[in-house]
Amino acid sequence: MINDDILRLRPTWITIDLQAIQLNAQKIMQHAGAKKIIAVVKADAYGHGAKQVVQALLDIGIQDFAVATIAEGIALREVYPQKNVNIFLLGVQDVSHTNVMIQYRLVPPVGTIEWLQSALAQIEDGQKLAVQLAVDTGMGRMGAHSQENVQAIYDAIQNTDKLDFFGVFTHFATADDNNQSYYDKQVKRFYQWVTAAGIPKKYWNLANSGSAIWHFNEIDTETIRVGSVLYGYNPGAPEKKLPISLKPALYLKSKIGSVHQLQIGESVSYGATYTAAKSQWIATLPIGYADGYLRRMSGMNVLVDGHVEHVIGRVTMDQIVITLNQEYPVGTIVTLVGCDGQEKITIEDMAEYGHTIPHEILTNFGNRLPKIY
Repeated sequence: MINDDILRLRPTWITIDLQAIQLNAQKIMQHAGAKKIIAVVKADAYGHGAKQVVQALLDIGIQDFAVATIAEGIALREVYPQKNVNIFLLGVQDVSHTNVMIQYRLVPPVGTIEWLQSALAQIEDGQKLAVQLAVDTGMGRMGAHSQENVQAIYDAIQNTDKLDFFGVFTHFATADDNNQSYYDKQVKRFYQWVTAAGIPKKYWNLANSGSAIWHFNEIDTETIRVGSVLYGYNPGAPEKKLPISLKPALYLKSKIGSVHQLQIGESVSYGATYTAAKSQWIATLPIGYADGYLRRMSGMNVLVDGHVEHVIGRVTMDQIVITLNQEYPVGTIVTLVGCDGQEKITIEDMAEYGHTIPHEILTNFGNRLPKIY
């Protein structure tokens, strides 16, 4: 919890519902028929707070987590040293840090035989590096990208006592949109390559959030690897509706810092891009693009006293200005993400307005915004 004194210093804050994250994890596992989940908690758990999210998921029996960088993995391992907590690394990792990954029991992906040979040369007798085999079936970023490559890497892993094999995975490029044919091509390649290599199904994890939500009956895997759906938002295009109900875990609120009446012809913020056509009440809120409230959110809805108001003028580094239908006292709560009365603003709403995706909105919220759990 955040001390009330901290909020009074700059009254804009994020509230995180950890129980919602637990519920979403259980729902998606049930929906996908999965026995195991690798919870993606990179980028500080998509802005929700990795340490707190990991603890909440540990509390319901989830033990496998994925981050993007070695530094993220170290930060988690220092808080969760338990041997039953597995921390997977996503993306290409610098092989020169092999001993660091061994020290903190991090599980990097292996995508080339050259990377593997370089890592093996650094592993001392008695040490072991846990690895996953990354398969590039069409994402085009990293991984073994042929049946021969998959076979060669898997054989090399099996033929040494310096490595522990933790799994084989791929990542889908179109699981969350309407390009079914490209998705099918990736699935076919994965099955063909890993089956030919003789990798048992218990090691497969290929369902990301989009795949687990919309394609769960098209793949054969006991393990899903999901991020966005844990946090309760739709990872797909706006026209793709969720087949299950998820609960948003993040809410963003602020308090009115000042109020005044704007007269006809008066303007607000940099560039004087908004000029009053009539006399109107406006308020200033202590949040701006340095907090992750993107500059392109000018015109976006906010909620005051159960009704919709709007951001006017340019979003600045530390402040925004909003319309008011009447005078409200300083300290009145304004909802930027969440519900107020019968109205609501979702992360998806913000993303659609900002011509981006929810992931970008969430991961842009900055450290100046205190989190209340």
